[in-house]
Amino acid sequence: RSHHGIHPESIMSIVWSARRAYLAGDYERSLEYLGVALHYVQDKCVVWARRGLRKVHNKVEGAALSLELPVKAIREGFERAECSPVFVKSILYSIKPSTDPVEALRNACYYSALVAGAVYNPSKPSRDLLEKYEEAKAVATMWRRIRRYLASALAIVFCELLILHPHLLAIYFIAVLFSLPLLFYSGVDPRLREELAWYGLE
Repeated sequence: RSHHGIHPESIMSIVWSARRAYLAGDYERSLEYLGVALHYVQDKCVVWARRGLRKVHNKVEGAALSLELPVKAIREGFERAECSPVFVKSILYSIKPSTDPVEALRNACYYSALVAGAVYNPSKPSRDLLEKYEEAKAVATMWRRIRRYLASALAIVFCELLILHPHLLAIYFIAVLFSLPLLFYSGVDPRLREELAWYGLE
């Protein structure tokens, strides 16, 4: 599979694998996933090797090999890293390819440090996030009960209509169609679910 111009969402899924392995204490596997993700991140910093630009891409990469590592950019990346999947995703979408070896190397090191720092950030969930976690658990419990009651009610109504009023089943299925969002709704904001999952609070 080509790794040039890979979509940020694809990289993010690998970053998630690295983070989950890290939380599980499987540091070797976590490093493997992170290594793959950072390879994609670094390659995105160089002009894409397609549409006749392969020679330029290879030339930029070759020139970057002879440059000194920008330690300051690496340090800056780790200092600015935030322990958040939303932060990582925003970084992945902000990467722009360059034809300048110096800029490409600097960005590759900086963005790699940002992502690695976010994955291996030792900070614990903030008090605000923990409070939202407790609220989310209560809301999720309430919605589980609502879904159970709704599913039971739909089943009872279906049986009654099937026996007594089969001609109304079409209306019933339309009502079920409109009820599907409620049956699958967890009551928790997806962004909050992501933040909680980043800390293993699911």
